[in-house]
Amino acid sequence: MRLDDIHRKLSTRDGPWLWVAWFLQPVALSYLMGASFNRYLYSRGILRKQSFDTVVVSIGNIEVGGVGKTPVTIRIAEKLADMGVKTSVVCRNLSSGNGPPIAVRQGNASGGPSLSDEAILLGRILGKSCSIYTGGDKSAAVERAVREMKPEVVIVDDGFQHHRLHRDIDVVVLNADHPFGQGGVLPAGTLRESSRALKNADYLWINGVTSDAQLSLARRLISGRNWKSPFISSSVIPGKPLRYDGTPDRIGRVVAFCGIGKPQGFKRTLEKTGFEIAKFHIYPDHWRYTQNDIKHLMDSFEHSTTDFLITTEKDAARLGTGLVKTMNLRVLPIRLSITDQSAEEELLGNILELIRRK
Repeated sequence: MRLDDIHRKLSTRDGPWLWVAWFLQPVALSYLMGASFNRYLYSRGILRKQSFDTVVVSIGNIEVGGVGKTPVTIRIAEKLADMGVKTSVVCRNLSSGNGPPIAVRQGNASGGPSLSDEAILLGRILGKSCSIYTGGDKSAAVERAVREMKPEVVIVDDGFQHHRLHRDIDVVVLNADHPFGQGGVLPAGTLRESSRALKNADYLWINGVTSDAQLSLARRLISGRNWKSPFISSSVIPGKPLRYDGTPDRIGRVVAFCGIGKPQGFKRTLEKTGFEIAKFHIYPDHWRYTQNDIKHLMDSFEHSTTDFLITTEKDAARLGTGLVKTMNLRVLPIRLSITDQSAEEELLGNILELIRRK
């Protein structure tokens, strides 16, 4: 059994894993205390934050994987770029270790090690309108972006726990179904830190909304942690499946696979869109596909009466254009539909005001 499967069972308290989760509570408490103490040290100025002469906006969360930080990052970056704001986007490169930051050009690195899925995806979608930097150290990536591009704003994908970096605005993205994660704090659950950290958020972005009742409940829960900050809410809108060359295809019977934080969310999106799923293969988050994986997926497709293989944009980014073409793979693009435009406009307006003040 893979580690991600074990953690999923622990988080959902699946059968006998309930007792394992209880035994892990002392470890989870230690993790919680460490995360809280680290945030306290930076908030009190005991440990120094790194500041820049540009506006820094973080799109973060309190839960591991699958809440939609990257689509929110893409949306805000696109909005700012369309308004004529010189924008850089920074994300962590899981493939680089402690290596130096890398400049991404339409998904290609200007030297350095290979790129992780977020960096490739951001480069493909935003590369024409924004500069993209990635590295093992987000602060170093921001520093290079500011030095080379002199942007008016830097958007940091997943920066809420990166306390060493000063942020002018913290946007925290939460899952509409379980805004406080599942099962508590790591390793017994999915939370990176206590939900009480939400009091430090400037904007609370509830993603994956499917009904008014669900949104109302999520807002009531979150308000118990932060009743001052504005809410922004969004639902996930899938596009038509795309071929390797970007041309749309029809909805059909498929073999689906993914290696993301919330695989069941991708499966539900496919089903709601109208796809008939013959087989669904799950891999760990940020999984690097091997030749054996590709062979297994192709065999699964060839031995089924389905129209094509389909996966997420992040998985396609990891596979690369060549494999997407060779596998005759379809990619399901995901974008966001904002429930209340006024709250998002307020966020963008505050960013512009901060730019003017700088």
